[in-house]
Amino acid sequence: MKLGTIRLNGKPTVIARLDDNTAVAVPVHDMEDLITAGNAGLDKAATAIAAAREGKAAVIALDGNTDWMAPNPKASKILGCAVNNNNLNKNAFKPMKSPMFFTKARSALTGHNKPIVILPRHGRSIPEPEPVVVFSKLAKDVPEDRIMDHVFGYTLTNDITASGIKFSEDSIALNMDPKFTAPHHFAWREKFGAEDNYLYFVYHSRSKAADTFAAMGPWLTTKDEIANPNNLMMRGYVDGEMYCEDSTANYHFSVERVLAEANIWFTMEPGDCVHCGTASKGTEKFPKGNIGTFLADYKNTEVEVEGLGRLFNTIDNRK
Repeated sequence: MKLGTIRLNGKPTVIARLDDNTAVAVPVHDMEDLITAGNAGLDKAATAIAAAREGKAAVIALDGNTDWMAPNPKASKILGCAVNNNNLNKNAFKPMKSPMFFTKARSALTGHNKPIVILPRHGRSIPEPEPVVVFSKLAKDVPEDRIMDHVFGYTLTNDITASGIKFSEDSIALNMDPKFTAPHHFAWREKFGAEDNYLYFVYHSRSKAADTFAAMGPWLTTKDEIANPNNLMMRGYVDGEMYCEDSTANYHFSVERVLAEANIWFTMEPGDCVHCGTASKGTEKFPKGNIGTFLADYKNTEVEVEGLGRLFNTIDNRK
């Protein structure tokens, strides 16, 4: 089953997909209401679909005028797993010990067909196509072998990253007096001689969580439709041309490992979102993949994930 959220007559409305061009409204307050209701919520969606197909419920046309929102616009947490792709991680000085996370603000969410806004100070900004796991119920310290029991389904995101501002305004290198350093400060990187006492800090809020930097949707696909989240094709496009094609099989940490690590540090609540790793592998025309694709050079960008659909966004380059 595929579910979404649109504004219908100005009101956020949960819909269930009938086909590529039509849907039906589901009688719930919002997506979190449906998710927390469990099987009863899914039953409401199934009943609405059946009623629409029998001509007993209004059918909603999905077209260029549809006002899409993110599938769950009220997610309390949006987590991303950084560098979780072997194509990127192969360049690491030392392999990652565990999944590394950053957060996106709820205000960063935007929907299908909506603009992604690149401000001048964002500088070079790149797309990152990836699937998103949506939690069904509270999860805290749930082990890896049971974490999927807490999953409602999957959507997809374009995890926009403004590397320009990240490295020009949100990074700092401090040449510290050795008396203020400790071995763990340098264990993760190569140290260039005894005089190299630089500590490096990078802050991700503006580069990752700015408004419109969490495009999601259009659909939230229920868990039963995806047999193996660790073997999904991911593709990214700019102006209709594919710049990367990759698979979740190329993740450094599995989806289950990412989710289990997340719920050690954060209490995951119904509707919370975790995107588990970017597609990175380039194509013949775009050999650098996503890291060499700068959104300001294009008019639109798309994300496609096997079984989950295709997300389209225009690019509003504020010069």
